[in-house]
Amino acid sequence: MKLLPDTSIWVDYLRDGNATTVGEMERHLERESVMICGPVIAELLAGASPDGQDELWLSIGSLPWAPIDQPGWRRIGQVAGELRRAGTSVPFTDVAIAVAATVAEAELWTRDRDFEQIRTALPSLELHRP
Repeated sequence: MKLLPDTSIWVDYLRDGNATTVGEMERHLERESVMICGPVIAELLAGASPDGQDELWLSIGSLPWAPIDQPGWRRIGQVAGELRRAGTSVPFTDVAIAVAATVAEAELWTRDRDFEQIRTALPSLELHRP
């Protein structure tokens, strides 16, 4: 099983937050099942201090990537449009993270309820429940 943690999970892990999150992440890192995607690393870098950005990039940027190619970007637009037409507002970056997870056939690990809403338009999205 491949696992794509979203930004909030990484923040919790990197700050030695919730012991359950840290333990779960460590297990998956040891199994080499953890992936990263562009929107998550961009959000993490944006929140890091200038001095910490290089270290963050070197440590997390070396993980396997869940890339978003041209068909993926099309899917992001389709899902975002379907949600918008249904009256659901979610951050565009969350839609991109969700599509990256589905393209990579990875479970998305998140606590963010927006992803439950995204699943209504992207039923192939699998959420990780530790």
